[in-house]
Amino acid sequence: KDNMDKINLPLPNLNGDFQISNVSTAIATARKLDQFKITNKHIKKAITKIRSEGRLQNITRGKLRKYVSKNNQILIDGAHNPLAATVLEKYLGSLNSKRKIIMLLGMMANKEHGKFIKIFKKRVNSIIALDIPKQKNIIRRTKLSKIAKSCGIPSKTSSSILNALKNASQENDKAIIVCTGSLYFVGEILNLN
Repeated sequence: KDNMDKINLPLPNLNGDFQISNVSTAIATARKLDQFKITNKHIKKAITKIRSEGRLQNITRGKLRKYVSKNNQILIDGAHNPLAATVLEKYLGSLNSKRKIIMLLGMMANKEHGKFIKIFKKRVNSIIALDIPKQKNIIRRTKLSKIAKSCGIPSKTSSSILNALKNASQENDKAIIVCTGSLYFVGEILNLN
């Protein structure tokens, strides 16, 4: 509902409750732009087809699937601050799954590492810390792993994303493997896939 009128819309083709407000903001903005002739029919079609790369995105096919069991779920999310971590943690809780959650974590140096990780203390079973490939301003995996341990989450390091995926799957072949901490990190995962 905006100052133009009210439209009944289907839910967007995106995971996470927060996406409803994001899509609503985008719709309201698009409707204000005079240079485009956007109809309600366009809007309804678009939100059922929308894709958000790297935001609560399940990796269901591609090269990375060969590094994990068929029962592992790979979920990537570019969360990199405490607010985004809260949204991701809430989404993981909404899965109502008894499956273990293993986090692959790579972060930039200028982030609030401890605050970010603490949000997952009751949700994530273990963390595998990684360096983000091709980035200079990162927090090194050994330091990130120590921070995770200090937050009460078991943690180890891995030398590569592919090895981390293999290790996570070997640790639990039914686990949800959540890859997060940076948009750069998620971008590297998408490139590998």
